[in-house]
Amino acid sequence: MKLLLSGYYGFGNAGDEAVLAAILTHLSDRFNQPRFTVASGDPAATSQMHSCASQKYLLDTIKRDDFKTLAANIKKADLFISGGGSLLQDVTSLRNVAYHCGLLRLAQFKRTPSMMYAQGVGPLNHPLSQKLVRMATAKTSAITVRDNASKVLLQSIGIKSPIQVTADPVWGLEADGEKSSTFQKESVWCVSLRSWPGDEENTSRKRVAATLAALRDLAMRRGAVLRFLPMQAKVDDALLASLGVLPGEWITTAGIHPAKIMAQTANCDLMIAMRLHALIFAASQKVPCVAINYDPKVAALAEILRIPLLEGTECSQSDKLGAAIEQAKSPQLDTLENLKQAARRNAEIAGHCKK
Repeated sequence: MKLLLSGYYGFGNAGDEAVLAAILTHLSDRFNQPRFTVASGDPAATSQMHSCASQKYLLDTIKRDDFKTLAANIKKADLFISGGGSLLQDVTSLRNVAYHCGLLRLAQFKRTPSMMYAQGVGPLNHPLSQKLVRMATAKTSAITVRDNASKVLLQSIGIKSPIQVTADPVWGLEADGEKSSTFQKESVWCVSLRSWPGDEENTSRKRVAATLAALRDLAMRRGAVLRFLPMQAKVDDALLASLGVLPGEWITTAGIHPAKIMAQTANCDLMIAMRLHALIFAASQKVPCVAINYDPKVAALAEILRIPLLEGTECSQSDKLGAAIEQAKSPQLDTLENLKQAARRNAEIAGHCKK
């Protein structure tokens, strides 16, 4: 069984690498000794992170912008998978939507079955984005999305094909490591911040700095220690360094397999995060979470988990932040189990899409 996977892989984003790790695991459980080809921004790094002798699959990697090689591999594949992650959104760029929709259309042209796999869709603000998505999904073999908001958005722009709501694949990823048994006197708050999309660099930096100042003040008054989780290596850590966060205060993520990063979040007493997959990492380890709303996908997750959600203007206010922390509780075990099963259901659906 030959499968070609396309997503935002090979760019040093721990969340997207976790998506890939989970998809590879779930599909290798579903198919007998599958052979994967992954389109990556850094094929060598992807191979190094996701290949090992103990795995039940073979892994090849190709450059995501080598369209000649991509086309050839799509034609040879038994199934083309687009996802997961936030691939179909035009906040960062219209080119983003054009790229992923173009590959889906190419698979259809090559008569290769295709699947939108556990995607988080939107925003799709531009009419052209909406048109491209409608065209790309018209003949897609299966569509699964990670939250109901994505399904509603697709239906609102005119998608008629069946859409199944499953869950982000990372809910089905197993942590690689055990929770530390070392007694810690202080409570440990894990924090995952990022720049604010749409803001100018200086404005974004000021907003993050205000949030950081509020967190430090509150942690000091409550006797907690802050540990920072840079999910986008070389981007989030550069931002943290510019705001005076010392390297010893953050968890190293560059080049680290996401299952190991997930395991480290289990050693925290609380997660406060903008980054979606930082929240998933921690919640999957039963750590109470507070979400900071910078994107609809974070709001959608907060609704699923029923965790406190701070708006952008609230996360720098100590009273609002303190109240959210007081409300944070460990996720319900039945909710986590349902999400884990839904994450694996994506692979079951993919099993019905092959030639």
